[in-house]
This record gives sequence, C-alpha cells and structure tokens, in this order.
Amino acid sequence: MSGAILSPEDRAQLLLLMRRQTPSPVHRRMNALLLLDDGWTAERVAEALFIDAETVREHRRLYQASGVTGIERLQYAGAEPALNAEQLAVLGAELDARLYMTAKAVCAFVERTFEVIYTPHAMAKLLKRLSFVYKMPKKVPAKANEDVQRKYVEEVLGPLMKAANEDTPLYFVDGTHPSYTAHAAYGWIRKGETRELKSNHGRSNISINGALSWPGREFVHRLPERITSAEMILLFEDLQARHPAASAIRVVLDNARYNHSKEIKAWLACDDCRVELIYLPAYAPNLNLIERFWWLFKKSTIYNEYFPTFADFKAAVEGFFVRLDDYRDAIVSLITDKFHFMGKFNPQAP
Repeated sequence: MSGAILSPEDRAQLLLLMRRQTPSPVHRRMNALLLLDDGWTAERVAEALFIDAETVREHRRLYQASGVTGIERLQYAGAEPALNAEQLAVLGAELDARLYMTAKAVCAFVERTFEVIYTPHAMAKLLKRLSFVYKMPKKVPAKANEDVQRKYVEEVLGPLMKAANEDTPLYFVDGTHPSYTAHAAYGWIRKGETRELKSNHGRSNISINGALSWPGREFVHRLPERITSAEMILLFEDLQARHPAASAIRVVLDNARYNHSKEIKAWLACDDCRVELIYLPAYAPNLNLIERFWWLFKKSTIYNEYFPTFADFKAAVEGFFVRLDDYRDAIVSLITDKFHFMGKFNPQAP
C-alpha cells in the first residue's frame, strides 16, 4: 500500500534520493515519510526508526508545508557565541601580539579577561574560526631590521638587479656546509606511527662555495676543504674567466670575516680585477638569492635521506649539481626578485 500522504512524483523522487549519498538526518526524514505513505502509524514508524513519534509527525508537517525541498534542507541555528564581536577583536589582538603554546593557555586569558569559561577543545575550534592555525614561529636573527632591508632593496639591490647584463653581470655568493648526519624534515606519515630516520655522527661535512647569476640563474660552485679568503679569491677568478669581456662583475655577499680580509682587499686593488663586492646589510640572509638555491639543494638531496657512508653522501651532493638541468623549472620559480622582509616584531610567549 502507498499513496497515503505522498504524491506519486514525490514518492519516486524520495526513493531516488534514498539511493544517493545524503546526510543521515535527511535520510531518516525520507524513511519516515515513505513508511507513513505505506500506511504505517507515527508510533510504528518511530519504533522502527528508533525515534519518537512526535519527530515523525514533525517530518510529516514539514513535508506538507514545504514539500520534498523542505525535507532535503537542513536548517540548524547555532548557539550565540560566548564572546561578542568586541571581545573577539581583543582576543585576536592578544594572539597577534603574543604566542600561546596551548589552547588551555588561551582559555586562561579569556577567563581572566572576560570571565568566560571555554574548554580547550572549544577554544581550538574558536581559534580556527578566527583564522589562527597551530604552527611554529620562524626563527630570524634577533637584530634583523625590516626597514633597513626595504631601503637596501629599493636603493641598492633593486637597481643592481635591473641593470645586470653581459657587460655588468650580477652574482649572489655564499657557501653552505651540509653535515654528514640525518636532516629531518616535514613529510606525510601514517597517523599513529613514528617514522625513523637513521642518523650518523655529523662530525664530517662538505663545504660548497657557490655563485648564482641574475637574471640567468646560472650556478658556479667549488668544493674546497674550507671557505677562506683564498678560496673566495679563487671563486672570483672563476667568475672573471666566465666573463672575459665584462667591464665589471658585481658580487652580492654577506659580511663574513673572510669577505673583509686584507687578502680580499689587496686582490680587489689589483689592476686586472673586475670584481666589485656589494655587501648585504647585517642580519639579512633573506636578501641573498643564493640562500633559496641552497634550500632547494638540501630539500632535493639530503632532507629525510639516509646515507650509509660518507662516500654515498658526497656522491649525492655532487649528483645534484650534475643534474641541475632537471631542477631548472624549480630554480626559475623559486628564485625571483620578490623579497621577504623580516624583523618587524618578535611576539613573546606568555
């Protein structure tokens, strides 16, 4: 028997919707209406679906008032927030100024400030709604100065990058010293499991002295025992050999002691020297484009990798430079004239 309350069209539509993936409250409504349409009483339907009879009657009234469209629509009204808009603004400003390590600590601030009690679970949900996420801060040099960095890019680095050409090539220079040990990095691991990464002693490393051209993004490197003033001069001589017709070769580099040594100054004073050194502001490694190259090198070569022997480690490092063409798209995408400035403020934990 059917047709007690549903039209043939609505019954056919509900049967079709029953076979689809629908929210469980909607599914229960359709079940109740189809059973009522078969002539079941509200009490019998309630017993079969483990709900109360008044809920069944409410479903019927909803259908009679709004049809199948009303049955499909879920209308839940959330509770009024415990904090008003002004209080939420104060909370947001507090979180922007100070780093709280736990939701429980934020709950304590809210209770102390507004006399409103939250559970840590509820507070975590609130923080997500306020667009906060749980992550570590990025470490930066304590004396980094954003204003100095912006001025340097505007007045020195930006014009140099725009003027770089075959006659006056521009290079970003720095070294890196990857150690022979485990370099753990973030990755996707099955929930509840611990992924182990074998570690070595870390007492050995490889020194790499490099120069990255702009805008060509070509890379020149050496593998010295140590990076000293003498090694820097050898790298500069390599750059001069690559550009025999250039009138000047501009080199952007940091303020390491060996970059200011007497040996470097004496070499720069030679009549045949065409290298001009442009020093970065103090505490501004973010302005040296080669740092992005080193990040790509480490990510592609040594992060989350185990090397049984130092020879294996060295072969992997050297292999990266042999296969540089494979990373060309990544290098072009990563190394641009867009700079990140750091040192604006340093929020403190409570």
